[in-house]
Amino acid sequence: MTESGHDAVGVLRWGLRRYRLLFLVCLLLGVVVAPFAAARLDQPAQAEALIIAQRLDTSLTALPRYGEAIFNNGQVADAVAPLLGAGVSHKDIIPDHVSLVADQDSIVFHVIGHDPDPKKAALIANTAADTMLKALNIPGAGVGAFEKMSPAVSRGAPPRGLNRVLAIPVGLVTGIVLGLAAISLLLAARRPVIDAAGVEEATGVTALGTVTVPRARRGRFARPDQFPGLVPVCRRLLRLETPTVVLVSRSRDRRLRAQVSVALTGILMRVREVAFTGPPELREGVEQAREALGPDAGRHSVPGANGRAGLTVIDSADPLDLVQPPELTAAVLVAREGISSAALRAAVVEHLGGSAKARVVLVRRGRLIRRPSTPPPGAAQATPVEEVALGR
Repeated sequence: MTESGHDAVGVLRWGLRRYRLLFLVCLLLGVVVAPFAAARLDQPAQAEALIIAQRLDTSLTALPRYGEAIFNNGQVADAVAPLLGAGVSHKDIIPDHVSLVADQDSIVFHVIGHDPDPKKAALIANTAADTMLKALNIPGAGVGAFEKMSPAVSRGAPPRGLNRVLAIPVGLVTGIVLGLAAISLLLAARRPVIDAAGVEEATGVTALGTVTVPRARRGRFARPDQFPGLVPVCRRLLRLETPTVVLVSRSRDRRLRAQVSVALTGILMRVREVAFTGPPELREGVEQAREALGPDAGRHSVPGANGRAGLTVIDSADPLDLVQPPELTAAVLVAREGISSAALRAAVVEHLGGSAKARVVLVRRGRLIRRPSTPPPGAAQATPVEEVALGR
């Protein structure tokens, strides 16, 4: 049976939670950009003035090129520029604000004005047509005689593009699609590992489970019962029947590993006599947990398959501390939920190679714990961690 979250929908759902900021940015981008895009889709009004050759003394095939040369020599742009104001570049007047259509084998020139205001579009077209007409008639004999066939008139505003009120929901849908596409591409590139099935598929190593690590202030350790998912991990770990458990991780996950090491030791010492090896601050946290158990510490202590009840837990990055007899060691890699498949494979090769029992524990960040991290001595009560002994 496929574990929850290992399917594509589950991975996408995890990606939406993990990269929710990226999704929100895409969503806002769609909502903000859509009205501006809708405004760009609004077509400017057009007005057309016609110039006709009343008498033609030159070749009909040469007439369009001649008209284009007159239209583009700068006279038309100079005449239209005062109508547009100082904010319009001179080089953009043609063809953005006024354009010429000179059909082949035709004696008619179409001078077209473009502007959001229909009246202004007609004014631009007539100004350009009058200027061009004057320039066409200067040569006189040899070219021909030209006159304005019809002036440009205002024809009302053209059909508008996408309504700006409608643009907002359209932008919202676009933002959602963009966000889903961006997250899907990111997930496809990273191939994050988010569950036990993903661990085994990426590395071939069995996963003990997923543990939620609560946030605690620096130097403080949350109580073992504040780690959802840790009790099942301890049950599976005790089934390995190895006297030594070594917790390792990448350097960037050292703080998470420290929290897991102290909490895991605090649970195991309820059912085994545990010796802990690790940095001084972690040993202090373990001792506080041992004192909190009081006289009940180890009351459920039971021997393993080899007849020994003792168990050693090691948390250390020192290679000398990590050299243990392979057949007696369970090496557990603590990795963040969502680690890429490539990074997890590299970590497994680096940290778990040579161990008889290699396992992986995925961890995720939990909420900040504001309650005291360690209860006073003797305050321990019956908690679900006692089920470890019953579940073996």
